[in-house]
Amino acid sequence: MDAVSHLSNNPRKVVLVSGLWKYDDVDEKKSLGKLNVIYNKGLREELLSIVGAGSIYAVGYNDNGIVQPLFKSNEEIEPTLVSVALGALIPRGFEVSEVSLADLLDPAVVACVQQKHRLTGDEICLLSTSYITNFFDFERVIKTLQGLGIRFIICGGYLATRNPDACLHRGADAVVIGDAEEALPMLLERIDSAASWSFIPNLRYRNGDGEPVFTREKLMELDQIPVAIPDGDLSSMSIPYESMRGCPYRCGFCSYPLVSTKWRYKSAEKLTTDFLTIQERGAHNIVALDSTFTIPPKRLKEFLNLYIEKNITIPWGAYSRVTPLKDEEIVKKLKRTNNRWLSIGFESGSDRMLQIMKKGTKMRDAYPALKNLKKHKISPWSNFIIGYPGETKETVEETVSFMKEHLFGFYGIYVFNIRDRAMPVLSDSFANIHYDDIGGEWAHVSMNSRQATVLRWKAYLNVAASNQHAINIDIFRGTNVEKDYGAWSPAFPALKAIELFMVWHTSQDEIKNNHGMSYSAIRQQLQQTLFPMN
Repeated sequence: MDAVSHLSNNPRKVVLVSGLWKYDDVDEKKSLGKLNVIYNKGLREELLSIVGAGSIYAVGYNDNGIVQPLFKSNEEIEPTLVSVALGALIPRGFEVSEVSLADLLDPAVVACVQQKHRLTGDEICLLSTSYITNFFDFERVIKTLQGLGIRFIICGGYLATRNPDACLHRGADAVVIGDAEEALPMLLERIDSAASWSFIPNLRYRNGDGEPVFTREKLMELDQIPVAIPDGDLSSMSIPYESMRGCPYRCGFCSYPLVSTKWRYKSAEKLTTDFLTIQERGAHNIVALDSTFTIPPKRLKEFLNLYIEKNITIPWGAYSRVTPLKDEEIVKKLKRTNNRWLSIGFESGSDRMLQIMKKGTKMRDAYPALKNLKKHKISPWSNFIIGYPGETKETVEETVSFMKEHLFGFYGIYVFNIRDRAMPVLSDSFANIHYDDIGGEWAHVSMNSRQATVLRWKAYLNVAASNQHAINIDIFRGTNVEKDYGAWSPAFPALKAIELFMVWHTSQDEIKNNHGMSYSAIRQQLQQTLFPMN
């Protein structure tokens, strides 16, 4: 008998767990949480005192002569790609409850989860591991779910797909590896059956004898998958969208290409149809969450032309490599098709580091790309890695110099992180990486994680104090800032003033001595750009 036998009551309730970690629980190496205006209570209260506002939501900015609220309460949780996609796969007849990963791991909240979702012990849990980066945290989640009485846990997503047996060993009952469009509905309908599961594709589980079993791989034809859209009023909602699986590039720091055994992407015609469908549902905008939406070039050009021909108007954002953006005609059409932002992996300002990373780009690609984006007013979200094997103080200085002189819009600086044992760089003898667990501390040929964390912090302070046109998005992570504003928004100067205020309070001496910036000047900037709305 292949199927496990302890499910006999035909449970018809599914608990879907996905989303990001609780913000202030994220490792310091990945975020600047201590500066976040929402989560740092002390700095928030001082800011409100300076502005004269009663709450953070009563802080306003000057929008062409009209004072508008800078921050909006995120009472309505934005859907994740996982929750939308999996929700569409759950068969009729199942009652679905969604629990955010953040709530599940908050001791103050988890006690209420069982009561709120009326958990009785007959539930099946669908656990996305896309934002769980190590097994310590995975076990923490599993134990919490078991403590809530969940009787069967199905895992999928990044960590589970790359490490299915490790997940089974740590408490998962089944793992869907890769594409779930056929596997998940079939498993849910048969989960309480004694019949064989061997015909369900992409499934890893233990049979009645406790032996691990993998069924077979089946890759879905992406153009045949209906677009997944949440129910309800979408007028203020960003709809997550997927246009490809896998990636054709082999950057040393990324094992994302290995999640799918084949790089696949939807056609330009399918993209157009899906965008139209989402627009007709009244969504606020679309966020394409692929690793690189702007490839292949032929598809991108066809899609941009079809967007214009079909009179689509919905705003959208996406992730991109830097190379397609060197073409000004492409950037012109991106602007014409209502593209509001592009998240770009520059990764480094050093050609040496780009080569070591096997990024496939050069600094000479970055300059015309940023020039085109600035000329046509598309706001970039630029991303950088500090501490990749081979990194030195000199290469970090190259990155900082590039960021100070050329960057605009939002950006993030992240410490190199070992997210998966399949990361290509781990097999590079040059790197000589030593680590205990994925997501943990490390040391390699040129530095260790603690040194990289210090270098990242110093790099951030330098950029924050020197570049008035760039803001680290982590200062405002978890707010409406990400969705509502960009480099040319009237709110940008106000957001920059808040960033400098937050930075000053954590590194006064460095900001004052190295950048000649005084608290009175920062306070004056706050009072000139922020207004109370009490």
